[in-house]
This record gives sequence, structure tokens and C-alpha cells, in this order.
Amino acid sequence: MKKTIFLTLFVLIFSIAYMANAQYVEAPQLNITIMNQDPDPVGPGKYVEVRFKIYNDGVGTAENVVLELLPKYPFSLDKNEDPLRDLGNIPGYGKSKNVMVVKYKIRVDRNAIEGENILHLRYKIGDVWITEEFIINVQTIDATVSIESVETIPEKIEPGKPFEIRFKLKNMADSVMEDVSLKFDLGLSTVDIPSTTSSLSLYDLVPFAPLNSATEKKVRMISPGKEAVFTYDVIAYSSAEPRVYKIPIQIKYYDELDTEYIKNDIVGLIVGTKPDLTVDIDETSLDAATSMGDVIIKFINKGFTDIKFLDVTLGQGEDFEILSSDEVYIGNIDSDDYETAEFKIFVKQDKETKGQERTIILPLSIEYKDANTEEYTKQISLELKLYDPKKLGRGNGNGTMTFVLAIVVILIIFFVYRRIRKKKVK
Repeated sequence: MKKTIFLTLFVLIFSIAYMANAQYVEAPQLNITIMNQDPDPVGPGKYVEVRFKIYNDGVGTAENVVLELLPKYPFSLDKNEDPLRDLGNIPGYGKSKNVMVVKYKIRVDRNAIEGENILHLRYKIGDVWITEEFIINVQTIDATVSIESVETIPEKIEPGKPFEIRFKLKNMADSVMEDVSLKFDLGLSTVDIPSTTSSLSLYDLVPFAPLNSATEKKVRMISPGKEAVFTYDVIAYSSAEPRVYKIPIQIKYYDELDTEYIKNDIVGLIVGTKPDLTVDIDETSLDAATSMGDVIIKFINKGFTDIKFLDVTLGQGEDFEILSSDEVYIGNIDSDDYETAEFKIFVKQDKETKGQERTIILPLSIEYKDANTEEYTKQISLELKLYDPKKLGRGNGNGTMTFVLAIVVILIIFFVYRRIRKKKVK
């Protein structure tokens, strides 16, 4: 009897286990994975297309399958994008057959944290909902901090004078850039040296030194689209030659994933001052009694910078005519040096003005460039004073000629007289 009871229980338990196993084997096994995301990674503030691969890895059919995207920050769907997708029945033939692909176009918030962000998706088989999590990579594609502008105050740097230099940096990325530092090298400057003139180096010592601060500064962070200004106090050496100096700079920063970025660049600083050109009449052979003569004009460079390509034109006047060329090309004038230009003119006179002291105006048009080839134009009116020749120690021109002729006549008479006298004595 006992054997019969045990045998019956064994058969019953085996039958139940077999039926449960059969139901388990025949149950659907829905498998959902991310097929791909485009782009990968996606930048903050951008769209990403996510394709989900769905297949039934079980034997039984998955009936009335519904897929729903549950976008949470930093993800969202556009209004015309439906989060629900009705997939119907998915037969259980394994992942090699009946694979379905569902695509969602998702927006990433512009303030999304870079790195792995969780996207939630749920699906329903029959009346049962199951939620799964998927990882979407978010990262700024172009983590760029750029130099927006470089400004010096004053604009032109004078030798021996302090000045201020301002670097304005802008975060061009869609995420925060951290520990942004800027360093510029006042030790060396790149210069353009032709290979025929120097084989030593393409670097030159720069004539600058920092004042009251180091050459490297840092800010904790720059938000997307924002700017930061780095200000330095610097002084130029008194021996600084007027020209453009190219200063190497380095920018270092980190994105939110602690990726380090280093950018090397070059900025130009202009050393030079506005030329100090003085123009005056140096010498003239003209006076109140002379109608024609030369005028020599002196051009003095009193500034720190050299003057180049100096060209002078004498304009026509009411009181004179130009007998020589009206244009003289002088060329270069070094600092603390001078050059001259000579013009021959004819002064107009009438009965009222002849022999009378007066002033005539010489209109000059001057064009030149400084050491940095910046162009300058000046219009100058020089006063040429015609003095009485007696004041100049020249006397009267006609009286002098008469006196000379008288002396010559007296000498001729004297020699003729002596000659006649000698003949009488003989």
C-alpha cells in the first residue's frame, strides 16, 4: 500500500514539474538592445537617433507587444514624436528571425552632464509592463575655447612705458569648460628671419616684462557661450625696437569628463610711437630784393620710431612760381636725424612789393610711414620771410654792382695813366 502511495506521489510531482518546465520553455523571452546611436557620442543641445533591436528569444509568441519611451532629463521628445509603438505579436523563433527595429529621435538638453546618461524604455506583453535602462553617451564634440580678441591699452606700445594687455576667451562648446588657464611667454618671440641673413634661430628675445603679476592666470570655469577676460600689466623695455612682436601663448582647459585640452597660439603686439616730424625752413637765398632763389627745407625726426618713404610736394602759391620739380622724394629718416629738400622758386614782385619786406606762404603736402608701415599725411604751411638784404648783411644788390664797376673803372684808368707816363719818360 505504501509503495503504491509513493509511486503515485512521484508520478504526480514529475508531471507537475514537466508541465511547469514545458510552460517555461514555451514562454516568450523579449530581448531589447540598442542597435546604435547616431551620433555617438551626442553633444549637449543636439539630437540623437537611437535604434532599438527587438526580438523574441523564447519559443512562445509575445502577444500584443507595446513599446514606450520614457524620456527623462536630459532627454526629451519633440511634440510630433510618438513615444508609444504598437509592435503586435512577435513569434518566438530566436534572434535570427523576426528581428524588429524601432527608431526614436531624441533631443538632449543643452545643459546635460557629459558622460553616460540613462534612457528609460518600457515594454508590455499582454498586461505586464517591464522597464529597462539604456546608456546614451553625451559629450561635447568640439570642446573649443577660442581667443575672441587681444587688446592692448594703449593700442601702440611705447618703449619704456607700461601697458595693459587683455585676452578675451570664449567657450564655443555646448558644455562647461573647467580650470581654464592662459599663459603667454615673455621669454621668446617668433620672428621672420630670412635664411640668408641668419642661421641661428627663428626666435628672438621679446622686450617685455610682467608687472605685479605672473604670466599665467586661471579661471575656475567658463559656461557655454560665455567669455572670460584675462588681464595682465606689462612694461616694454626702453630699448624695444618699433615692430610687431609675435608672442607664444598656451591655453589649457578640461571638459566635464576631465579630458585635458591644450592649445598653442600666437598673438602680435605692436611696439611703436607716432612719428614726431618737425618741418622748418633751413636756408634760403631769397630776400626782399631778390626775385629768384633756392629754399632749403629741413625735416627733423624727433620721435622714437624711424620715418620711412617720406615724400614732399610743394604746392603752387599766389606769390611765387616753382622753377624746379614740385616733388622731392626723401626716403627714410632715422630717429634723432634729419634730411632736407630743396626747391627753386621765383617770387612775384610789383612796384609796391619790390624791395619791401614781406612773408610768403609755402604750402607743403607730406606723406610718410612709420616703422610699422602705418601711413601718415600732413598739410603744412611754412612762412618764408623776405628780409631787407641790409639786415642780412648782403647790402643792396645794385649798389654793390655799381661799387664794383667803379673800382674796375678806377683800376683801368690807373693802369692806362701809368702806361702813358712811362712812354713820356722814355
